[in-house]
Amino acid sequence: PPIFSQTLYQARVPEDAPVGASVLQVAAADADEGTNADIRYRLEGGDGGSGGGGGGEGAGSLPFEVDPESG
Repeated sequence: PPIFSQTLYQARVPEDAPVGASVLQVAAADADEGTNADIRYRLEGGDGGSGGGGGGEGAGSLPFEVDPESG
């Protein structure tokens, strides 16, 4: 399984952050080789929106508009 450099990642996103803005840097490693070593990341919002990144290191991008009224 992948080993992440942290067990928990959290990010605060400004209300005016545009879709596609970088919001989080994530790093992980996997001892497997080939396609078994591929690591995929996904960010999910309360509205079900999602986005992601991949590779051993990645930046999570904002996959949805920020709604300051949604909490």
